[in-house]
Parts: sequence; structure tokens; C-alpha cells
Amino acid sequence: MCCIPTMIRDYESRDWPEVCRVYDLSKPIELKAAGIEASFLPLACDMPRIEQFGTCAFRVWEEDGRLLGFVGARRNFVGWLFVEPTSFRRGIARTLLRVAIDAMEGDAWLWALKQNLAALELYRREGFRIAEERPTQNGGLLCMALRLERGRR
Repeated sequence: MCCIPTMIRDYESRDWPEVCRVYDLSKPIELKAAGIEASFLPLACDMPRIEQFGTCAFRVWEEDGRLLGFVGARRNFVGWLFVEPTSFRRGIARTLLRVAIDAMEGDAWLWALKQNLAALELYRREGFRIAEERPTQNGGLLCMALRLERGRR
């Protein structure tokens, strides 16, 4: 069996096209679970998300020179966690989430769609608990969001 060089590193501006690719492949899966896939907008066309992107510090997972996942956080808020669908269930999201949390000084928190069961299971296993549930909109379509929180371990 061959070893694939893996690296977790800081995001660099040259990563933007690959970040867009991973997001654009992953986000529709999340939205479909909530029944709001029609609200999908490619990252490069979504100005509010691009602005939010600029406020976060990012780490990326790279294998053999290819970006397969990324996580972004601002202070104690995890705002981004995406993995290329062909690499789901390999521990990439879990590892990136832990890297982001380890860089925080306080309790971590994030928002997730209530119907994103795979993500919710990951967050539950990593010690997150539901702190709030509320209706919200994505692209004008109604959905339910959960605020999840996790204390320092």
C-alpha cells in the first residue's frame, strides 16, 4: 500500500479555486438534506459568504498536492467545515474540526442545519450540544438551524 502525503496547513490565496471546488461539491449535499437545494449558489458568486470568508482564519487538508477539505473559524466560532464528497468518512472533517478547536481559547460554537444528520453526528461525537434551535432562511428558503456549543475539554 502506498502512502499519500497529507498536510494540514494554513490557507493561502492560491487555494481559493480549490476551496470553491470543494465547497461547490459539498454544499448542495447539505442543502439537499434540508430540502432547500434550490438555494445553492456557487461560492465564487455568493458575495455575503465571500465577505464572511474574509473574516475567518482557515486551515486546509491537502493530499498529494490536492485540497480535499478546509475549516474556517473566527475567535470561537467555526463558520466553515467542508470536505470533498469523494473523501467523506475518512476522518478529514473530524481532524480539521479538532485543529480549529485546539486553536481556540474558549468554548467553541457553530451553526448547522437541523437536517444535516451526518454533520450533527460528527459534532455530537466531538462534544457539541444543541444550545438553540431557530428557523432561518437560505437563499429565501426556510430551514431550521441549530446552534451547537462545546466547552473546553
